[in-house]
Amino acid sequence: MIKKIPHKAVSQQFLFSGSLILLIGTLFISQSSYAVPAFARQTDMACNSCHFQSFPALNSFGRVFRAGGYTLPGSQTKIEGDNNLSMPGILNASVITKIRYQLDDQVDENRGEVQWPDEAALLVGGRAAENIGFLMELGLGPVGADADTGTGALTCTNPADATTCTADTGTGEGETHGTFLSTKFHFKINEEIAIIPFSTDGLGVGYGFELLNTGAQRSQRPIENRKGFSAGQLLGTASGEATGFAFIYQTPDWFVNYSHWTPTWGNAQVNIFGGLAHYLRLVYTPNLGGWDTGFGLSSMSGDVESGATNPGTITYVDGWTLDAQVQGDIHDMPLGVYASYGVAPKGSVTEANHYNSSTTDDATAFGLVAKLGVIPGRTQVYLAYGSLEVATDVTSYTIGVQQMLTQNAKIEFYTVSSDSTSAADDYSMLMFFAGF
Repeated sequence: MIKKIPHKAVSQQFLFSGSLILLIGTLFISQSSYAVPAFARQTDMACNSCHFQSFPALNSFGRVFRAGGYTLPGSQTKIEGDNNLSMPGILNASVITKIRYQLDDQVDENRGEVQWPDEAALLVGGRAAENIGFLMELGLGPVGADADTGTGALTCTNPADATTCTADTGTGEGETHGTFLSTKFHFKINEEIAIIPFSTDGLGVGYGFELLNTGAQRSQRPIENRKGFSAGQLLGTASGEATGFAFIYQTPDWFVNYSHWTPTWGNAQVNIFGGLAHYLRLVYTPNLGGWDTGFGLSSMSGDVESGATNPGTITYVDGWTLDAQVQGDIHDMPLGVYASYGVAPKGSVTEANHYNSSTTDDATAFGLVAKLGVIPGRTQVYLAYGSLEVATDVTSYTIGVQQMLTQNAKIEFYTVSSDSTSAADDYSMLMFFAGF
């Protein structure tokens, strides 16, 4: 007879195993390795030129590179000619992959789930011309989608008839594999103004243009557990399907992003001239006493009618978020602190908010994470807090460690403790994440 081990004991054993793996990595992985993803190839720069502590979090130079539309050239031979032709002689690409192992009490305390491939993707991007950049992401792996628990937001073909409404059951941690995932084209009108058409199956409306690491865009975050530290991720306003046009005005110290968009992905019948929702993002990024800081406001509103039927599917979006970040050094150890607070207002019987199905309570969320590089460039530890309240308040704590094997490969171990009634919300995760 096999003795069933309590989840706490499993987590302790898992923590020991994860720590041992990290220690071995620290001792035997070369300290002088450099990253080679698509943008590193284009610019001749190592990954830490653009990333703070670990990828994908951006530093100040990384923000400049992204704000410039990924067009900064390196020593690669360029093909140039009349009519502003200027592109690399090589198509730069990367493979991004995650391998994860998760233990929780949802199924059996003695079994863990191997998640492979998790978010495996081929990324192609960079300079298309002197004033045009692009990024395309193609999913790798089996065609299909992981089971997932979504926000529960309602979509109604006839808002007055509740029988025509369906609840959103994604996107939480589930991923779509084997399909075209995301793309955007960055057209620079001049050094300050840009227009960016974009489409993504899960990264949210911020995918069009985002520079902070607060979780305002799903994949732009300092730790793996996005719902453990980001208000936008807890509410769902900063993730999910999104297609639209981002209109950008940016300087080295601040930017404005107005996006005309729809919370759908792929082919969709919509009125793009006035028939889409609104997203406004304001961010100020001053350097305060040697600290790289950022303060932002996000707001979304409006409704979208989509689909081939008449009337189409009406989707209402409503929510706002305040966020801030501080990045710098304490006694030569890099420290990043990221905080956010957001609200998805309650809907009504006729207008159900896509991000809050409740008609009686606003959804509010708060998130905070502090991440310290105890061995600069190698090992970071972090502690995160997240809270989501609709009718009841659910909070969680995340404690974790990241070990950089090279600048483009890391191992991360974390454990989550939540007061949720779902056993799946208390879990431990070991992950290998790399970009080649």
